[in-house]
Amino acid sequence: MFITVTRIAAPPKALDRMASAFKQAAPDLKQFAGFLGFELWRDADSLQAVSRWQSREAMEGYAASGAFGAHHGGQPGAQSQGGGGGGGSVTYYEGEVVA
Repeated sequence: MFITVTRIAAPPKALDRMASAFKQAAPDLKQFAGFLGFELWRDADSLQAVSRWQSREAMEGYAASGAFGAHHGGQPGAQSQGGGGGGGSVTYYEGEVVA
C-alpha cells in the first residue's frame, strides 16, 4: 500500500474552507484504479489529508490527471500550498495492514 499525507498548517477558518473542499473533491478519487481510501485528520493548527493507494504508480496516475489539477487549483502534478496564509508539506509512506 502507498500512502500520501498532505499536511496543511493554516488559521482555523482557512482549515474549515480546505476541509470542505477536500470533502467535495473526495468522491472523484473513486474513479482512479488503485484508490483505496481518503481520510481527513485535523487538530487545532493543521489539516492532514491522507490518501491510500495500492501502489505508487496508482497514486501517480491520479497526480498526472486533470482531476488532480482541478483539486489542487493548478496543473496536473501541481502541489497546493494550502491557501489562506498557511504552509503545506507532502510525505509518502509504504504501508501494510497487519491487524
